[in-house]
Amino acid sequence: MRKVVVDEGNYPTVEQIYERIGEFRELWSASVTSEEKNRVLKKLVERIVYDREGSRVELTVCYK
Repeated sequence: MRKVVVDEGNYPTVEQIYERIGEFRELWSASVTSEEKNRVLKKLVERIVYDREGSRVELTVCYK
């Protein structure tokens, strides 16, 4: 089993996440290429951490 330690003091507030999701949706709808969509995703998501045990996978999305 693998553990990931995350500094919770750096998490954005719920309001900040909602604001960034709104910006993300606008940019995503204007994006055409895969490269543009990838850039837009990187503005919203810092990293995704996963833990896999057999067929079970747990994802944790760390927002910017």
